[in-house]
Amino acid sequence: KMYDYVKNKHNKSPNMVKEKDKDDSNLYIKFINAPYMILPKDIEEFKKTHKTKFWYNLNRLEKIFRKDIGELNFKIIKNEESLNKYLDKIFVLFNEKWKNEYLSTPWKCKEGFEKYKKAMVDLAKNDEGFIAVLYDENNKLLSYAYCLEDDDTVYFYQYTTDSNPLYRKYSLGKILVHNLLKYCIEMNKYEKFDFMNGEQGYKLEWAKQSDEVYIKVNGKSFKSYFRYYLLKFKIYLQFNNLLRDKLKNILKIKESMFGKC
Repeated sequence: KMYDYVKNKHNKSPNMVKEKDKDDSNLYIKFINAPYMILPKDIEEFKKTHKTKFWYNLNRLEKIFRKDIGELNFKIIKNEESLNKYLDKIFVLFNEKWKNEYLSTPWKCKEGFEKYKKAMVDLAKNDEGFIAVLYDENNKLLSYAYCLEDDDTVYFYQYTTDSNPLYRKYSLGKILVHNLLKYCIEMNKYEKFDFMNGEQGYKLEWAKQSDEVYIKVNGKSFKSYFRYYLLKFKIYLQFNNLLRDKLKNILKIKESMFGKC
């Protein structure tokens, strides 16, 4: 299903939930942790979340990029015309980044991505979603975040940065996240920034707390229990590095023979 545990008109019955949303009528499998940041009340408070050297190095990265390559721009996109333009670029950047990896995501093919493109355009009309982009002076997309909104929370659903070795030393992903967090604080309407599934290092630079995420299996019938144990085995394979890599290699061969979709 779309958007993991985020509930909206395009994901009315999420197949994932957090601890607080569990009930006694269904089965649940612990899946992963989702880091989050309680947003500071203002930029001055935000600066206190890291030492001076951290901010110095981060600002220095932007200055070096501008000196070496050129202008670096950050923008929040919500209007339909710009969304359509940048979402097409996002599809290209995502697939360029992961072209040699097997990922079980609809974003690997145009038809699958189109559903998420249309959903974002629709959600943005009601302030339920936006994309954040980092691009150069030639409007080349360098990094993006596909974000969802729900009341006072921003969800960091999907994110990719250009993998060209030319850009590696500038930490463009970190620059994007920094600007995105600044935007959320300055908007003065969000209280929480949810980095969503996975405790990757770049998230833990900002997030100091996390929620447990569970996969929900509807009901407690015989079929429910069968599906429950089947999913537990699937999750075991997913988090067993040796078995996962072997399985991914097999699936990559299948993908190359029969296509992504």
